[in-house]
Amino acid sequence: MALWLGAALAAPALAAGAGVRAELADGLTASLTEEQAIYLEASPKNGEGMRAFSQRLTGRAQGSLQLAGAAGASARTLEVGQRYRIPFAVLSPERQLKVATTLFPDDKPQADGWRHQVRGTGPLQRESLWHLAEWFTGSGENFRAIREYNELSGGDDDVPRGTAVVVPAELLLPAFRGSIPAAESSFRLDYGKDKDGEYAIYRLRTGEALYSSVVVRFTGRIHAADVNSLAIQIAQRSGIADVTEIPVGYRVKIPFDLLQPEFLPQGHPLRTEYEASLRASARYSNHVRALGLENITVILDAGHGGKDSGATQGEVWESLYVYDIVMRAKRLLEGRTAARVVATTRDGADFEIADSDVIPASRRHSVLTDPPYPIEDPTVGVHLRWYLANSVFRKAVQQAGDPEKVVFLSIHADSLHPSLRGAMAYIPAAAMRDDSFGKSGPVYALRKEFQESPRVSFPWEQRVKSEGLSRALAKQMVAAFGTAGLAVHPDKPVREKIIRDGREWVPAVLRYNTVPAKMLLEVCNLNNPEDRRLLQTRAWRQKVAEAIYRGLLGYYGKGIAVPEAQIAKTR
Repeated sequence: MALWLGAALAAPALAAGAGVRAELADGLTASLTEEQAIYLEASPKNGEGMRAFSQRLTGRAQGSLQLAGAAGASARTLEVGQRYRIPFAVLSPERQLKVATTLFPDDKPQADGWRHQVRGTGPLQRESLWHLAEWFTGSGENFRAIREYNELSGGDDDVPRGTAVVVPAELLLPAFRGSIPAAESSFRLDYGKDKDGEYAIYRLRTGEALYSSVVVRFTGRIHAADVNSLAIQIAQRSGIADVTEIPVGYRVKIPFDLLQPEFLPQGHPLRTEYEASLRASARYSNHVRALGLENITVILDAGHGGKDSGATQGEVWESLYVYDIVMRAKRLLEGRTAARVVATTRDGADFEIADSDVIPASRRHSVLTDPPYPIEDPTVGVHLRWYLANSVFRKAVQQAGDPEKVVFLSIHADSLHPSLRGAMAYIPAAAMRDDSFGKSGPVYALRKEFQESPRVSFPWEQRVKSEGLSRALAKQMVAAFGTAGLAVHPDKPVREKIIRDGREWVPAVLRYNTVPAKMLLEVCNLNNPEDRRLLQTRAWRQKVAEAIYRGLLGYYGKGIAVPEAQIAKTR
């Protein structure tokens, strides 16, 4: 592979406003041209040939050098005293980081990525998202994902001077991703090995408990039985006799086989695989911008129902309260936007909203297939939901022509360790979905949606794209909850899989669903007394419905809502 160098005698200073040049150590200069190209300017040292020159600056000993800007001539020798411009893309990661931080001194790593302060070139003092994506991710094609992550306007891809733009960690080149404190750094994980195997070491801080600050945070387990069981296992491995009396700074050992991949050491195969999957799915972002959600189809699914009450705490049934939230979200979307809203279930003959805090018991819910299915068997009810969603999706694409104009939301209330509160979103991990799937039996064969397409298939690239779009949707939804002052799960509120009872899986309503952007939203934890109390108030459920509405607006570019005065006629 040839290294392309631009020859520039003495590399004259750029005209004011045309570009930026900044001096580094060892006679090196970083430059940002008016065309938004970044170079490192360097001169060969005495006796330094091309291979050594290349090795010093790019980390690779190139076989030959091409002198761009010198009639395209190739050369096998370099002139001492001559300054050459080396493109940013071929520099070593260490050089890339140094050049970037020199040209952009206000840039810095943060927990979710690289924070870039637009410096701007040319008379308008702007930077294009395309070039920004090239610099920090290696591909201009990632500009859409950066634009969406920062909720920038889709109409103008030039960003003015002074704007702070965050490049998501999963997209970054190694030079920048490596400068971000690893996910565990915020908690200071060390690593060790003994006769029982490899482990991570976490030192407890003041006020932290083993179950919440270790098990929930680092293992991904959130259900009460799992959390309690692992707390005992980790305590035994760590030599802790009494989990209620662990001194501050105690070295808690977490076996590698319990850690989530993002907390494993850098370079561990499972962590590398996980980070690669994040980067692959992050290439996809929603390109649709819909004013007032025009031509958007929103499929709303209320979890459980009928004879399947879902999670329960006393007289509080998950199925009743999440259905009420779906009905409220449906009313908001139909009243304030131009979206087409399709509910997968209905309680009785009409879509009604309970005008009370505590919702009376009902087992009349049906999945609205053709013909409807009164929910008798929970498993059948779940599978018929994705058959229905797939049917709605096919017809919507036939009309709108764009699969990204359809979203699917399944609303639930979880039953977790009582210490946990807040919303959490599940999206489908590409690696945990089947290539194809289908059901059989008379209960399915009777339904029109099954007859349309008994089996579904998911090519790998389709699954990767769906994971990326779903993550973008889930992030918008979680952000809307936070903005509304609603509690959000403190550790990783967007997850690619459920972990419970020693198993990992993607819920069937997502796993076999062909809608590209889809998520299962757990609005609260029924096992937490405060969450359970709030769920039993209509004001809180309305606030959740508002957050869902705002999250969808955010995903589609903050479309303008219908004026409030027009909503009354829909109530």
